[in-house]
Amino acid sequence: NMSPEMMQNMPPEAMQGMDADMMGMMPPEMMANMSPEMMQNMPPEAMQGMNADMMAMMPPEAMQGMDADMMAMMPPEAMQGMDADMMGNMPPDAMQGMDADMMGNMPPEAMQGMDADMMGNMPPEAMQGMDDDMMAAAPPGVMDAAPAPSMGDGGMGAMDATFGAEGLGGGNVPQPGGGNVPPPSPEADPMAGLDAAVGGAMDQVADQGAGGGAPDMGVPPDAGVEAPIMDDPGAGAPEPDMPPPPPDDPIV
Repeated sequence: NMSPEMMQNMPPEAMQGMDADMMGMMPPEMMANMSPEMMQNMPPEAMQGMNADMMAMMPPEAMQGMDADMMAMMPPEAMQGMDADMMGNMPPDAMQGMDADMMGNMPPEAMQGMDADMMGNMPPEAMQGMDDDMMAAAPPGVMDAAPAPSMGDGGMGAMDATFGAEGLGGGNVPQPGGGNVPPPSPEADPMAGLDAAVGGAMDQVADQGAGGGAPDMGVPPDAGVEAPIMDDPGAGAPEPDMPPPPPDDPIV
């Protein structure tokens, strides 16, 4: 069996022959003598054999030899052995290999070793593993560098969910004269659906203002007289071929 002293005297280049099975068989205390050079020479696949006890025994400065590929190969549970000193020694670009499961397994205290460059290299998906305790443990200003969530549809999905599917491009827009305007295509202006809905509503209001929606003010059908057509601006005027009415008799 190897001892910590043997690990300490091992040439860094010898770690190039390490694999996941060999790493998994290594006693945790063996990791106490790991160096950055040894970590740099280790194949990324070997990190699949790492566990939390081994990580906890790792000297903080050994993390300087980590990279994104090695981090991506690490089992999420191994992050339970991470602490602030180890995190502080991690190269910022190594954080590109983090994911939500790894983040969720990291002790909140480890965030005290995080800086803005490390946070800026974090994949957006990894932020799903953070909780309030981890955010509170991060040094001031670090969370300001957190990556923004991905919005692959440009936010239009959220807009549709907020305003509803009908009337904003999610369905046909009814028109006053009948018929429908089809929703705009995805390549069209995303505000075209809103314009169509507002335009249709304004047309309806205009029709009502012109009398189209006004109540019938005519004479009841049993009155025996023909009611004038209220929509005709010339209703009630004398016919052109009728003689003018006689003048009123002068008062003597």
